[in-house]
Amino acid sequence: MRRWMYNFRVRHDAEWDADYVGMKCLNCDYEEEMELDVLLECSNPSSEESPVVCCPSCEHELLVPKDVYDQIKGGFVYKPE
Repeated sequence: MRRWMYNFRVRHDAEWDADYVGMKCLNCDYEEEMELDVLLECSNPSSEESPVVCCPSCEHELLVPKDVYDQIKGGFVYKPE
């Protein structure tokens, strides 16, 4: 099984017992939080460098986790603890 090239953080919401990922569009900078289960269901680590979905704002398939956005746009590298 192949892993994604980029790392990203997941936030757990104890009230809803769900995990979320902050997402940001590489094209239009649109932001939203997406449930991790939905993101994983829509993504394929064997064919993509990071999870990516279609942006509801600009309709480009460039909505990625914010940490991936930072790594691509700003050269910041998130390293898990």
